[in-house]
Amino acid sequence: MFLTNGKGRKWFVLISIIALILSLATACGTSREEAEEYTPTPEDYTVTVTGSFPLYTDPAVGSNAIEASALFNLYDPLVFPALDGEIKPHLATEWEVSPDGMQYTFHIRKGVKFHDGTELTAEDVAFSMNRLLTIGEGFAYLYTDYIDNAEVVDDYTVQFNMKKTFGPLVPSLVRFYVLNKDLVMEHIEKPGPYGDMGDYGKKWLLANDAGSGPYEMVEMKMEESMLAQKFQDYWQDFEENTPEFFKVISWCDPVTVRTLMAQRELTITDEWQSIENINNMDQIEGVDVAMLSAGAIGSIDLNTKKPPTDDVHFRKALAYLMDYKTVTTNIYPGANQPVGPVAPVYNGHNPDLMQYEFNKEKALEELKKSKYYGKLDQYPVTLAWSADVPDEEKISLLLQANAKELGINIEIQKTPFVTLIQQAQSIETTPNATIMYPGDSYNEAGSVLALRYHSNTSGTFTQFEWLLNDDIDAAIEEALSTVDKEERYAKYYKIQEDIVEMCPTIWVFEFDERRAYQAAYVSWLAADYAEQGKLNCPIMGRFIYLPEMKIDADKKAELMGKK
Repeated sequence: MFLTNGKGRKWFVLISIIALILSLATACGTSREEAEEYTPTPEDYTVTVTGSFPLYTDPAVGSNAIEASALFNLYDPLVFPALDGEIKPHLATEWEVSPDGMQYTFHIRKGVKFHDGTELTAEDVAFSMNRLLTIGEGFAYLYTDYIDNAEVVDDYTVQFNMKKTFGPLVPSLVRFYVLNKDLVMEHIEKPGPYGDMGDYGKKWLLANDAGSGPYEMVEMKMEESMLAQKFQDYWQDFEENTPEFFKVISWCDPVTVRTLMAQRELTITDEWQSIENINNMDQIEGVDVAMLSAGAIGSIDLNTKKPPTDDVHFRKALAYLMDYKTVTTNIYPGANQPVGPVAPVYNGHNPDLMQYEFNKEKALEELKKSKYYGKLDQYPVTLAWSADVPDEEKISLLLQANAKELGINIEIQKTPFVTLIQQAQSIETTPNATIMYPGDSYNEAGSVLALRYHSNTSGTFTQFEWLLNDDIDAAIEEALSTVDKEERYAKYYKIQEDIVEMCPTIWVFEFDERRAYQAAYVSWLAADYAEQGKLNCPIMGRFIYLPEMKIDADKKAELMGKK
């Protein structure tokens, strides 16, 4: 299914695909001399990545890592996160905040075009925020407690009216993407759950985009792939050799990924490949491995409301039974053990926290304080790991072996990711322990604390702990409402201290995204920044931003034997 987004772009794609077919047919029947005269086609400038499906690219629905990557390329936010951590004006050229922090006024860039050729205005910005608040899915959790509504001041000025102050509002707006109001309204279906707005265009947006971003959707196969092409009328200039197409595919199993990399049909892998598979791909000519510090922490989330992990001393015993060094040396070599629940790349991280260590003596001391000591055989611990991430089984087995020496029986459960999400929906169905790598929202400690430990996120895949602690909730809310940055960071410090003492989580290792990529013919700015030690952008999905990539099509053709 090809989508027409104005100005004959449908024909551009069809002609490009025909050109690809002809070039492939010609290559199959040419001599070596003829092959050396190979001329690159637009398809040779395609970046293909693997990711989990279904892929939701509706800005009011999508929220996982690959969805965030797609959103950054299909849509524009008001502000944009640079790889060095700076928050830069984007659709919003400037903004003012009222003295009481209850009104934010944004001035919108003039001349920005949506993919259908119409101009983006303040009306679209207000519509997009009000739609997000109404639907309440995706990244809406960042704003529903704080923003009352958005209203148009004039064609290029929009005002956000607050319910209460929200100190990090501006940096959080990297997660707010602007849709084409008229296009969405043309495709609403009635009746629907949103009254006069019907389904608010959600069905149409499953397979279409309404954005102004650097790439526009061409095709969506919900369980298989997404294809997008460069938007020729984008308001920012593209550098030479920027990718023409962006493709996400669902085939993430190790053998397929390795084969596609060897055949040059895959440009960048997903971040969930095992270390063995990553190392194997690193041996392929022209393939390198990027180590991208994304701020995620590989953790074992402990259900604090289910025996025996409802006991803080039992939880601390498990924390002392994790062999962190083995994980960071053998399973994820080069990784660091976290200091608390917030990675150091976030503003407001507390570096002075107590850090749990592998110590069986301390584990036994804590276990003896537990109300379950002496009857451990009656309380097995269920530990679930994602079937899509083989390295998680190694972590599970490591903890299981150490716990067994103290009489703790850990039952390991290989579980599909979809099932993990379903299990998280109630205390009873959530295992005692679940391995997870929750992503971030924006570059402050408060984003992690709210996402991971506020009661609002209980019942989701970002919090298997079911902490449900009124004091922690109140402290997080107070910190986020604090406008003064230094005061806000000090409050983040105290919250991190309190959470470490509660030990609702075993913070195992800082999870760097390890992605194999075609370094021989792809210039990837995020990988370059990581290698140079300049990467300071823990914004999930941000690394796969195609305008910052370049493709050497001649080198690609050479590696593929086309010339």
